[in-house]
Amino acid sequence: MNNNYVIGADIGGSHITAALVDLANGAVVDESKYKEPVNAGAGAEDILSRWTAAIEHVLSAANKEVAAIGIAMPGPFDYPGGISLIKGVAKYESLYGLNIRTALEASLQFEKGIYFENDASCFALGEAWAGEGAGCSRMVAVTLGTGLGGTFLRDNIIVHEGKGVPPEGYIYHLPYRSGIAEDYISSRWLLNEYQQRTGQRLSEVKSIGELAEKEDATALALFTELGHALGEVLSPWLRDFEAERLVIGGNIRKAHPYFLPALQASLRKNSIQTSVHISGRGENSALSGAAWLCKSILGHDNNNAR
Repeated sequence: MNNNYVIGADIGGSHITAALVDLANGAVVDESKYKEPVNAGAGAEDILSRWTAAIEHVLSAANKEVAAIGIAMPGPFDYPGGISLIKGVAKYESLYGLNIRTALEASLQFEKGIYFENDASCFALGEAWAGEGAGCSRMVAVTLGTGLGGTFLRDNIIVHEGKGVPPEGYIYHLPYRSGIAEDYISSRWLLNEYQQRTGQRLSEVKSIGELAEKEDATALALFTELGHALGEVLSPWLRDFEAERLVIGGNIRKAHPYFLPALQASLRKNSIQTSVHISGRGENSALSGAAWLCKSILGHDNNNAR
């Protein structure tokens, strides 16, 4: 092992995954991957100890010979400063105001550099580097899950403003129908709508996907509506940004056979030429993207991830 590797970590609402990533090509070293369960409602000490345990496991396996650590972190978060601003979202609230970088540097005894970026943005960077967006100069990545994540990339650089880029580069809060986009394009919407239409409460979107596979009419209708809504929300931005590719990730992507036709029909209706790609890398894209952040900051190329 040498400094041609970094550790990429992906922090979710119930776990942290860490792995070695090759700086040469963005490949995740699968045998190094380690996942640690985390209770997002626990105290700060417990959460940080579990994050430390996962990263330390990979760090030790590499004899600490890694160039840096990159972390895909949900927001709100002060990414350059390393300070958690998560509050009012029922997860990781005990970390509010804490300098996570300082805490991890101390617990890991690691001084080479720990860097943070938004988890949806890391997914986008990973796809642009080693996934469906490779070789593409203008890409939009969307994550469909509990919420609606979106990132605009130009030449593998995150774009937060400019022509075709919504305010701050986010799409979840774009006005749509009687609310915002995330109100109609998320697992929350799917589960709530299924209950309202059938009276049956399901605990996860996977169940709605299984019902769609069995040709359940309500499940099929919901995915069609979600695909149509996603196309309506994205069309003006894809057009103005001149996006070459739209890459879709997140857990809902697994149900793409049921929402993709409606999405593509909506884009065609709006004369959008952007090609649509479904990510096949899962969380490996977030891990690669966290590594790309390190690669950029460490000067392995001329880009800057922020």
